[in-house]
Amino acid sequence: MTKSVYIVAVESSADQVGAGLIKSIRKKSLAIKMHGVGGSFMESEGVTSKIDISGLAILGFVEAIKSYPRIIKSIKNTVNDILSINPDVVILIDSWGFMIRVAKKLKQSGYKGKVVKYIAPQVWAMRKNRSKVLAKYIDHLLTIHDFESHYFEPYGLSVSYVGNPVFDSKYIIPEKDKVYRNFGFSSSDKVLAVFFGSRSSEINNLVKPFIETILKLKDSFPDLKVVSPVSGAVIKDIKQAKDLDKRLENIIFVEEKLKASVFSISTAALACSGTVTTQLALAGVPTVVAYRLNPITFIIAKILYKPKYISLVNISANEELMPEFLQKEVNSNNLSKELKSYIQNNQLRSEASNKISQHIIKIKPKGKSVNNQASEIILNLMNI
Repeated sequence: MTKSVYIVAVESSADQVGAGLIKSIRKKSLAIKMHGVGGSFMESEGVTSKIDISGLAILGFVEAIKSYPRIIKSIKNTVNDILSINPDVVILIDSWGFMIRVAKKLKQSGYKGKVVKYIAPQVWAMRKNRSKVLAKYIDHLLTIHDFESHYFEPYGLSVSYVGNPVFDSKYIIPEKDKVYRNFGFSSSDKVLAVFFGSRSSEINNLVKPFIETILKLKDSFPDLKVVSPVSGAVIKDIKQAKDLDKRLENIIFVEEKLKASVFSISTAALACSGTVTTQLALAGVPTVVAYRLNPITFIIAKILYKPKYISLVNISANEELMPEFLQKEVNSNNLSKELKSYIQNNQLRSEASNKISQHIIKIKPKGKSVNNQASEIILNLMNI
């Protein structure tokens, strides 16, 4: 009897994780059928989603309420598709609110296969009660941090540490001259990489301060090249923002698949907090991190959130290797000041890059690739 796996990923970063996992599973067994809900990365591996994931990446209490009807409909459609296929294993990647509802409905519907959660909710940062809830509806948890298991195992949940899948990708391209030519740049050009985020709310909150920052930098560095890789999940939001604010024409927007190329020629980066900050760290790019939430969401998060920093690189180092700005701090004065230092001071830029790179070496998992470990665990759950 043919075995099958169903992967659910509704965020761009999760879509990339899903694609890596699909590739790794297929290397071990071509006989396994792959299904799922995802985006362009999973589709490039031959798994076409029946559900459009654009707009499903939600972070924040107020933001979730606004999108609630669509989210609930997508959860229902996802569960129905899974039940119609009846795979041996369902893998739910990240996105706590969406995935826990899918897991709960699967169990309530009598699904007999294994349900695996890949990337745990950050209960070490906030909301410890999620550990107990997760254990009720999940059969196995794959974690990206080696300290997470003791938060879940007391509730009877089986946990395996595999590491952060972002470490499986290479973000340094040695053929920089070729990349410069492809973009029509000179190797002497200063390049700023800009990442608005992978959620609609992030883009809406950051467009204005980011473009104002870019314009200030261009006053000081008229020849500065500004490039922004954009995921398919938010391309509509970017197009809408460009229609509303013609100043965005100062930015060269490219497909997300060119991200590594952009990293390789970047002098510095301005990024919304998220997976991309770890990717930038892997590439050794000095980065300024920014984040804005709905004011109500921020007040609640401030009460619940424990870590001193928001980006995983800074959290793991317990040091601000990447300058961070939140809420009202996210303005063109603060952002341009930090970025200007990186752009004009070669020594400062080099020191920042080296410090980030040295930290990455310390936290990068040793041994087998993350996706290789994850796929082995999944195949074991399927008795393969």
